[in-house]
Amino acid sequence: MLKNLFMWAFLCTTAPFVCSQETSTPDSIEYSISTHLLDEVVVQASPVINKTDGKIIRPNKEMLRTSSDGIDLLRKLQLSRITVNPQTNSIDVVGGGDVILCINGVESTSAQVMAIPPRDILRIEYHDSPGIRYSGAAVVIDYIISRQESGGNIFLNSFDAFGKGRWCSIDNFAAQYNQGRSVWTANAAYFGKRSDNWLRDYEEIWKYPDAIITRHEYGLPVTVSNHSLESSVNYNYMHPSGNILNVRLGINLEDVPNKEEGDRRAILETSEFEQPIEVWEHTEEISVQPNLGLYYQHKLSGENSLIFDAHTSYIHSKMHHEYFENEIGESSHVKGEKYSFKFLGMYESRVGSRIWSMGVSTNVSHLSNTYKNYDVINVGINQSETALMSEYSNRFGNWGITGNLKAVYRHLRQQGKSLNRLFIIPEVNLSYRPIDKWFIRYSASVDYKMPLAAEISDVEQPIQLGMVRRGNPDLKPFRVIDQSFDASFESDWVGVNARVEYRNEHKPVMESVIFDNGQLVKTYFNQHSFQRLIFGGAVSLRPWKNHLSITASPMLTRYISHGIDYSHCHNIFRVGLSVDFSYGNWLAYGNIMSGPANYMYGEEIIEEKDMNQIMVGYKRDKWSIHAGVFDAFINYWMESRNLSALAPYTSKAHSGRNSSYFAIKFNLMLDFGRKGRQVNIYQNDIDSYSGILTGTK
Repeated sequence: MLKNLFMWAFLCTTAPFVCSQETSTPDSIEYSISTHLLDEVVVQASPVINKTDGKIIRPNKEMLRTSSDGIDLLRKLQLSRITVNPQTNSIDVVGGGDVILCINGVESTSAQVMAIPPRDILRIEYHDSPGIRYSGAAVVIDYIISRQESGGNIFLNSFDAFGKGRWCSIDNFAAQYNQGRSVWTANAAYFGKRSDNWLRDYEEIWKYPDAIITRHEYGLPVTVSNHSLESSVNYNYMHPSGNILNVRLGINLEDVPNKEEGDRRAILETSEFEQPIEVWEHTEEISVQPNLGLYYQHKLSGENSLIFDAHTSYIHSKMHHEYFENEIGESSHVKGEKYSFKFLGMYESRVGSRIWSMGVSTNVSHLSNTYKNYDVINVGINQSETALMSEYSNRFGNWGITGNLKAVYRHLRQQGKSLNRLFIIPEVNLSYRPIDKWFIRYSASVDYKMPLAAEISDVEQPIQLGMVRRGNPDLKPFRVIDQSFDASFESDWVGVNARVEYRNEHKPVMESVIFDNGQLVKTYFNQHSFQRLIFGGAVSLRPWKNHLSITASPMLTRYISHGIDYSHCHNIFRVGLSVDFSYGNWLAYGNIMSGPANYMYGEEIIEEKDMNQIMVGYKRDKWSIHAGVFDAFINYWMESRNLSALAPYTSKAHSGRNSSYFAIKFNLMLDFGRKGRQVNIYQNDIDSYSGILTGTK
């Protein structure tokens, strides 16, 4: 029922298609969009252009022919530093960080990328060291695609997975109409997941000044579920001169009736009581987010251009949390509103291999949350960031350099208290190509992070009897230094990539547990330091050239966390494996992959069971179908450990039995009246962080 309501909500937000006429020149448009394309080394067997800030990849015809959609193509490319989860279409960065998806230089969503017909993809620009235009992102993936001057297409993708007592559904719909200079598109993406047999075992020790309490929870089955819908209408207008206007109106809905991290039932054995007691926790969340985006690119004389990008959004969210032990407990309600506005203005100039950019950006948000426990607490937080920035990129023989400098003013105000800082933020990338098939790069950057709204909130939320979570309004910004070294080799039959990353955070904001006023308090402090060292890479073999590829991706991460009163070290080793096969219309692929929840920060360590998938499919020009299994022959689990001196715990959430899903994926692409090749643009840059301080563990 809720799925149907979400789809009706999408239909209500999508307007009839409107269009205007005239045509433009494909060559001039493609050239004006890709202002950062550097003429560096091209590997013929795997058409890759290595750049100082990443790679440009032109997928071969076989890869485009056998790909179901834009995300499926990304999975086949096996790019370094990212993993693609085909069950959720999520894209994660090794080591953490945000991924920005773009289409022709403008930010987009995964649903919009999925709707791209693979045959329309000209190239993919993969930036794993993005510049000032995408500040804060770890990776930017830009799909450069063609567009038609008439006609349109309808895209439908449905992925459904079923197991005993659980299911997952991902449905995408897109429609596009082209006429002359104008393109109208409408997109909707639904995601739903439910499991009726989710358990969490819990072991915890509470160390009071005069007593030690042990707690052991034996998990009982609960239901966890969530639903989300992203929908939008986009209008794009492109002038023959290269001027581009794009308007996007969207609405996102999210309903989490039973939160995976906040729902549990268990039998609790504790040293406080002789008899076991029953523990029950429930968390539900819902949010509605309308948003509007405007993008304009103005072509100047020569190879110069102006770019203006503005986005505004509103989030209305609610959260309800309950916790009971033997029917004695408490509940809390949170209602939140957040208004956000982002603006970017840039000037870009290119002369030969030299690219110079300068610009200004601002990001303003107002957060208003109401917490209802025993009392009613209103929290208002204003945040803003304004930056002046400049970037220079050039190539000198086999050497390449990209450097940028930003002057950033950040402001945070809460309940009469304010935090204001001016930061100078540099970044540099150096690359060297000793011979055609080799590429080497070094990157370094300095940044300063402000505390999150939830961390700095002057509010307290109950977690369970005897324990609360509390914000700390006295938190300060902290410095982050990132360095990385890459080396890669590409040939007809093999590709090798090696990477070393080092991150150092000085006085980072990390969680601590303290004893205050007779109860344990989880709160935040500026600790001493946090360091992370990653050794990773990938080896790809192509024994049957365009038909078979095998990739192995090992990674070792070492964490060192120094707090005010603790010091911890931890290592995590993971190996990913991918096999992709195609012949004629038949397709098959398999993966063993690690999820994003393998990390350590502060005193918390989270690790999860490696996931796997095996899919076999058949593809025609207009449709494709795949069938297979996810998480075959495993019991999925996620384990969280906290090394606190006062309240250490181990929490293991798991399915309780075989976690396998049987999966079916169906794609349909229908075209009508398509003619000509031009460039298309989509966009999305939505602030979806609500800033609520939660009461969950």
